[in-house]
Amino acid sequence: MMSGFETIVMYLGMSFIGVGGMYLISKALGPFRPTPTKATTYECGVPLLAAAHNRYSIKYYLVAVLFLIFDLETVLVYPLGIRYSSMVHNGWGIFFEIFVFVTILLAGLVYAIKRGAIDWD
Repeated sequence: MMSGFETIVMYLGMSFIGVGGMYLISKALGPFRPTPTKATTYECGVPLLAAAHNRYSIKYYLVAVLFLIFDLETVLVYPLGIRYSSMVHNGWGIFFEIFVFVTILLAGLVYAIKRGAIDWD
């Protein structure tokens, strides 16, 4: 009987052998005919208009981080709301935990608004 560690090592080894084998077979049997046309960037069938590396405003990243924070809040609070009736035996403890969590996040939102992280001017 194999232990858990030996089983994991065996599965990982077989996976690497399978992936490596498929890669080597595709390299050996697949065609390789590079041309200048194949090496150019394809942009919906039209010639390339500008460089591919453009600078983006930091606002996009700030909005993305704010979205992740509040999306995480939803992911963490939603299950508590669903299971709240079965957790009532703790009294007001669960309610106050959720209240403190949401209050901290709302304070962060107010701070972000005051600092202008959401303004697009």
